[in-house]
Parts: sequence; C-alpha cells; structure tokens
Amino acid sequence: MKGIIAIIKKEFARFFLDRRMLLTTVIMPGLLIYVVYTLMGTFMTGLAGGESRYSAAVSNMPQTIAFYFTGSPFDIESADNDGESYKTAVKDGNLDIYVVFPEDFSEVISSAGEPGYKAPNVEIYYNSANENSTAAYSAFAAVLDLYEQQISNVFDVNAGEGYDLGTAQSVTSYILSAVVPMVLLVLLFSGCMAVAPESIAGEKERGTLATMLVTPVKRSHIAIGKIISLSCISLLSGVSSFLGLILSLPNLMKGAFDGFDLSMFNAGHYLMLLGVMLSTVLLLVGLISCVSALAKSVKEANSYVGPMNIIVLVVGLLSSFVGSGASPFLYLIPVYNSAMLITDVMALTVSPLNFIITLVSNLVYASALVFLLTRMFKSEKIMFNK
Repeated sequence: MKGIIAIIKKEFARFFLDRRMLLTTVIMPGLLIYVVYTLMGTFMTGLAGGESRYSAAVSNMPQTIAFYFTGSPFDIESADNDGESYKTAVKDGNLDIYVVFPEDFSEVISSAGEPGYKAPNVEIYYNSANENSTAAYSAFAAVLDLYEQQISNVFDVNAGEGYDLGTAQSVTSYILSAVVPMVLLVLLFSGCMAVAPESIAGEKERGTLATMLVTPVKRSHIAIGKIISLSCISLLSGVSSFLGLILSLPNLMKGAFDGFDLSMFNAGHYLMLLGVMLSTVLLLVGLISCVSALAKSVKEANSYVGPMNIIVLVVGLLSSFVGSGASPFLYLIPVYNSAMLITDVMALTVSPLNFIITLVSNLVYASALVFLLTRMFKSEKIMFNK
C-alpha cells in the first residue's frame, strides 16, 4: 500500500507543481469551452436578427395589408412615383426594400376565381449583397404569404396558441441528452490522452520508468498508483470541461431557445454523473496506459491512441439514437454503456439497475486493464524494447 501511495504522490507532484500542465489540462479546457460557446451563442443571436428593424418604402399599399404590418419590425414610409430613386437607395444600402403594389390590387384580388382572372404582381426590390435587405425581403414576403393564406382560407390548423405541450424543462432535457454524452466522452478521453502517454511512454522514453521498476516497489503497485493518480488528474480535466459546457449552454442556446432550465436536475443526478465519469476515466486511463506501455516514445503513443478518439466520438453519437428503455445487457459494453447512462441521466430516465451495471462493469474492465498493465511492466521485452 505504501508503494501505491508513493507512486500517487510522485504523479501528483509532477502534475500539480508544473503550472503549465495544470493550466493547459485542468483550467484552460473548461474556460475555453465557456468562452467559445458563449461567443457562439452571442453570434448566433445576432444572426437570428435580435431587435433588428427594417426600412421599407411602399407604393400603393392597401389598407387590408397594412393591418398585417402592425407591430412588425418594419419602418414603412409611403413611396411617391419616383421609383428609380428608391431603387438607388436600396442599391446603396440606404433603404432595405422598395415595394410596389398595383394601383388596382384590392379590386383585382376581389375577383379571384372568376374566368380570366390574372393574379396581380407585387414587386419587392432588395439588395442580395446586403444582409439586412435580404432579411427584410424574406420577412415582407412572409407577411404577404400569410395574407394570401388568409384571404383564400378554407380551414385552420392550430389557430392560436397553447398546442405545444412541451415544457422548458423537457426541451432542456432533450437538448442535453443529445449533446452532453458525445461532448463529455470526448472531453474525458482528451483529458486522459493529455496525461497518460506522458506518464507511461514519456517516462519510458526518458529512462525513469526503468529506474522505477528496479526499486523495491511492486510492479503491480506501480501500475495501480499510476492509474489512480492519472484518473484523478483526468477527472479534474473532465469536470472542468463539463462545468464549462453546462455553464455555457444557456448562453449558446439563447439565440434559438428561451427558458433553458437546469432546475430539474438534483444532487442525485449529479452524483450519478460523477460516478459514471470516474468509472469511465479509470477505464480510459487503463486502456491508454496499456497502449502507451507498448510505445517507445510519447509521439508513438499518441499515434496509437489518436484513432481511438474517433471511436469515442461515434459511440457518443450512437447513444443518443438508442434512447431510454434499452436492454440492460447493452450497459455491459465498455464506453458505450457510459454514453447511454449519461444520456439517461440527461433525459431523466436513468434506471438504478443500469447505473449499477455500468459502474460495476467499468470497474471490472479497469481492474482487468490494471492487471494487464502489471503484466506488461513485468515484461522485459516490452519495458526495455528488446
């Protein structure tokens, strides 16, 4: 036991006393995710239009259509007969759109359906090179489409409000269950990949691992100590990234969805999430450590481990398609079980049985990898590249 504690202290000292490694592995991931996602949310809100208003010059607008623009984001002025000056203003960016209705528009549409009827043409001049002008054109055309539907209306579908039975919490849960499993698994894997190859392949490359192996400390204790310490460090990185993700999601979603609500999650949900994160990190660290022990250098270890990131990404995506109610046997599949359980927690459909199966199976797999790493440490051929 003393040997394990000694290895853990050594790894903690190597990590926490290195300010650059602490900054890049624990602090920066969560901070960068928060800043980037917040900026993305602000940018998308700006693209969505926000409080933008549009300027429009309209000629011969019928009163029946003017009603539909009450409270709209348009600042409408009545246009005179000098159409060319308005077109020039749109082209120069001084006016968003110029609209011309036929003088007899109301009379013509009142005869719709009669033989020989010819639909009147409404001319909307806009500048496609100007983002605001294009948006104004789309908004004005949408209002005209609404008016056209109203005057030829036969029946309505969901007229009024109150038909959407989804709540803010259910929408939040749906979004999180689709996004968090993939992102969290990738972040956990990235955290493990940032520290494990350096600790195993790096020390092997520098020769310090060979020195450690000839000490009185049991090789099994070296393997256990490294995996425990590296798991703690990787978990810190994962928690930092997860906090950055959760805190930034309301800012990211504000452009598309108001009322993002995390209040439906209680302490039990977060504890389950922490448990599955810890067991997953133990598994990933054990796997990456075994792969790194085969490499002669950190560069070679990273080349071996890199493709696994794609597998983790695909597994995270697949979990969102299965949803709740999956067979308990699927929770025995390493990594995939963690992705599904995270999905269940975010969707508020987690089963205690599935949680226990996932936790126990991950710990069993991690123990098997510790045993394999111990056997590899005992192999002179692997440790000394003979």
